[in-house]
Amino acid sequence: MAAVLETKIQAAHAAPPNLVLPLAEYISPASFELERERIFSRAWLLAAHASDLSAPGDYVERSFDVPKASVLIVRGTDGRIRAFHNICRHRGNRLVDVGSTGNKRRFSCSFHGWTWSCEGALKGVTDEGQFSGIDKDELGLLPVHCEEWNGLVFLNFARFPEETLEEWLGELAPGYGDYFQSQQRLSSHRFEIEANWNLAVNAFTEGYHTMFIHRNTAGDYQGGASNPQRHRPFMQFMRRHTRYSAPANPDHRLAPSEAIAYRFGRKLLPAACFDNDGLPPAVNPSRAEHWLFDVIELFPNVVMLLGQHYRIELRFLPVSASRTVVINETFVYQPDNLAERASQELFRIREKEVVREDLSLLEAQHAALATGVMEHVVLSRQEMALAHHFRVRQAMLEVSP
Repeated sequence: MAAVLETKIQAAHAAPPNLVLPLAEYISPASFELERERIFSRAWLLAAHASDLSAPGDYVERSFDVPKASVLIVRGTDGRIRAFHNICRHRGNRLVDVGSTGNKRRFSCSFHGWTWSCEGALKGVTDEGQFSGIDKDELGLLPVHCEEWNGLVFLNFARFPEETLEEWLGELAPGYGDYFQSQQRLSSHRFEIEANWNLAVNAFTEGYHTMFIHRNTAGDYQGGASNPQRHRPFMQFMRRHTRYSAPANPDHRLAPSEAIAYRFGRKLLPAACFDNDGLPPAVNPSRAEHWLFDVIELFPNVVMLLGQHYRIELRFLPVSASRTVVINETFVYQPDNLAERASQELFRIREKEVVREDLSLLEAQHAALATGVMEHVVLSRQEMALAHHFRVRQAMLEVSP
């Protein structure tokens, strides 16, 4: 199997990634401050979905600890999605509450009543005659760079981004068709863990752990007799991002609940569907026969699992060197009837259980590494996506903004 895997690795760099890493150093407070300055202040960060902003005036607020910001993302009357710092240009009050969503054609500050359009233009100043020489054109909402890819809304906090979103995505950008737009949100969960954001990302970018951590919830869903160690059939290392395919077990035995659910609905995790019909070229790009899902690490802090009839998105939002917020969302096809909706509910429950298992060891891992007793970790070839993550991280840290 190892020889087969070797032929299906695509790399953007000739040199193999380093498989011995000083992980204790990478999760230190000093390293975190560099990441704040040289990665998160420059990277394109997934923040919202265009489907949540379907009508003019629809808005969501997104808060970030790194970089420190509260952002108002809104669809204008012209249909364009924009982002602004959630701050009144008069005295600095928040315009909308943290975590809020809704629809407004005007955003009014609750402090003194100044008002802005959903395109960010200042429209109203109360008692305007008392201000000397005020120029409304100079007091629009402060913009945050905002671009969209396949219905996903990204922000960049740099004053002048070094790359467009398309340039940032690079080789990852083409080939998905309407894959993302054809799905709807099924669930959203928020976790807060005492662990470094790098470790949290790493927990979802290798399959080496699956036969151990998930033995009780999805024990036989990957690998099988022909691939007992669950080696990846396809791996691709890009300039910044990683994409690989997870192998399904063709001999997976459906649990009774799965057999009932998927008799009426399409097969969702942990079941597999071995039919590539309808898949865009970027999903299961090697057209592996026994394919379960693709895993994308979108550097720096997003991991997506793309199945034939579902996707899972995980955003890892750093709070400090030792604390991370994890946003876990699932997306599925539009059900045609109640039976299909019931099958999706089984997927929602099982997926949350599996993600909680992935997160369960991270606090202990972080606490152990933070002691500094073990300076280096060693990685297998199954963990090359971790090594690539840190290679990209290091390259960004070496360039001052």
